[in-house]
Amino acid sequence: MVTQQYALDWYQWDYRPKDVRRPGWFIQWPGGAQLAVTIKIMLEWESLPRPGVTGGRGMPAGSHHKEDYLALSIREYGFKAGVWRLMDMLDRQGVKATVMMSGLSAELWPDTAREIKRQGHEIATHGWDQAIHPPTFKSREEEREALLKSVAAIEKAAGERPYGYMSPGPRPTPNTLEILAEEGFLWDGDYNDADIPYIINVKGRKLVSVGYVRPAYTDNDVLPLGLAGALQQLKDEFDAHYEESARHPMKFIYSMHAHNGGRPGAARVAEKFIEYAKGQPGVWFARCLDMANFWLEHEGR
Repeated sequence: MVTQQYALDWYQWDYRPKDVRRPGWFIQWPGGAQLAVTIKIMLEWESLPRPGVTGGRGMPAGSHHKEDYLALSIREYGFKAGVWRLMDMLDRQGVKATVMMSGLSAELWPDTAREIKRQGHEIATHGWDQAIHPPTFKSREEEREALLKSVAAIEKAAGERPYGYMSPGPRPTPNTLEILAEEGFLWDGDYNDADIPYIINVKGRKLVSVGYVRPAYTDNDVLPLGLAGALQQLKDEFDAHYEESARHPMKFIYSMHAHNGGRPGAARVAEKFIEYAKGQPGVWFARCLDMANFWLEHEGR
């Protein structure tokens, strides 16, 4: 039987609202917009790249080493080509994105972090190592240490600390929200439970949940449909959001992994989608930090 105390302990409904209701003040986004569109780029690094990026093609049976150079090179593609193609595309479109960056990414490619920040994109932390998901940490302090290590690496590379976080996976732990609040974060992207942002109140300290992607998509969701199918899926979903936003404001998030969504065809899909969205009135392109600050200005910090 699920007791009330058990629900509070792991559902964390004492921090995250059990029901997300639209605040009375929320009748539009900045500038009178009805639909907020956020582009996220996942710039992840795994200390030991896993076969997930290879479509599940693991190392051959009986291999005399565990280092998977196929998986490694696919991850490297995101840094050597994918992220730059996406940066160029966003520059052409005049859109600023939120880049979810592993701490290891910033440590290994500091010039990339610096250039992303210089171009006006937000850098948020995506944990230290994409190969290590928070549920495997043995203690609260181990999770905090990994987070602060990532914050320090990004701040050293980009010149500014991140204020947003999404765990690898995303798979937060029962400790994650308290750690984020204690360390001065403004927003979290771990949850997929609402059409709009909402306040997470952790013992009087406020975070904004901006969500991962739901109710929209990642490149991993749409690209298996083929390039034409992916673009049509994004347009159709955007149209549904846009139609509903005539009744009340909505958000739409599209997340791309640099090693996957940064390929030429996939980047072209993203650009055509952005062009389509820009062609509709009442659309606000916002970084996650912009959305969080807007929410905190109305809900109180």
